[in-house]
Amino acid sequence: MVRGMLLVDFGENTCKFALVKKQEGNLEVRQWGIEDSRSLEHAADHVLEKTKGMREDVEPAFVSLPSALWRSRVLYEGVERKNAVLRIDKKEKEAILADLSAKARSRLVKQMQDSSGILAEDIRVHAFNILSYAIDGYAVPDILGFPGARVDIHAMAVFTLVKHLPIVDTILERFSGMPFRIVHCAEALEAFSCMKRQDAVYIDIGDASCSIAVVQQHVIYLDDIPRGGKDFTLHLQETLALGENTAKDFKERYAAGDFSFLLREGVKKGFSAIAEDIGRLAAKSLAGVLASLPPSVFLFGGASRLPEIQEVFHGSMFERLPFHEKPRISLLLPKDLWAVEFPGKTNPILTPLFFLPYASQ
Repeated sequence: MVRGMLLVDFGENTCKFALVKKQEGNLEVRQWGIEDSRSLEHAADHVLEKTKGMREDVEPAFVSLPSALWRSRVLYEGVERKNAVLRIDKKEKEAILADLSAKARSRLVKQMQDSSGILAEDIRVHAFNILSYAIDGYAVPDILGFPGARVDIHAMAVFTLVKHLPIVDTILERFSGMPFRIVHCAEALEAFSCMKRQDAVYIDIGDASCSIAVVQQHVIYLDDIPRGGKDFTLHLQETLALGENTAKDFKERYAAGDFSFLLREGVKKGFSAIAEDIGRLAAKSLAGVLASLPPSVFLFGGASRLPEIQEVFHGSMFERLPFHEKPRISLLLPKDLWAVEFPGKTNPILTPLFFLPYASQ
């Protein structure tokens, strides 16, 4: 029996959900929606109520939380062995991995303290996933049975701040009636990249922030920049004296190509300045990647549809970055991730939601 999955992506301002069934690489979308999520608790209750009559055969649910609540970092750590000739046995492997995990966690704490002043006791690590191993610089599937002088790991830590735990606990309580898993988008992206072998730069232009991931066989870089769709909404509120909901609706219609030339030109200058700032910050972030960049650049998220975003990212912003070859920029849509037939298949705001089924692979 093919069981269904409930997918829920809690964004900063919107909650996206879908009830799907996976069959032979395709997804059948049975129900879906986009809801306001100013209150995560209310949004969770609303999603569970709307899907109540269709969840009898759902197992499991995959839930993602806003990046401000559920964070992730890529870490690299290494250790020297005392005897490079001896092959690593099970006992030594456990000791090496315990040592490397402790060092990586310490590095995470130091990074957070240096960047944000966050202390060790303020961080709760939920998952520590080793993505790859290397011995003396050579990639290996496992360190067990290998000799060598140095062992390195490439890992991903998923964590939250202690002050956010009550909010997380509330979501855990809401979904406690079914098997479920909280998934960071980077974890789903790692599973997707391993399955599809798609090296790329992924840029999710969310409402409050942009999330950047670089994939080269594995996720090698993660970052967030504090600009996003809300900045365009605020510009409309300030320049046109609109209420927030009206400004958001205006932005959606503008992205869809509505309104007269004169009205669009009046908005374009301000939107272009915001888009250029987002592009500049994205390029600055990518300049910190200690590797050449894959040429495929995928944009998604609600604000990725704005023409000014498209113009900036298709412009010269990546000229000085070390890409393998000239970058190719494109929108990444739900239909690019799965063979799906439903009205939202071309809406990039739903793309993060449709990464989630890859976490079950």
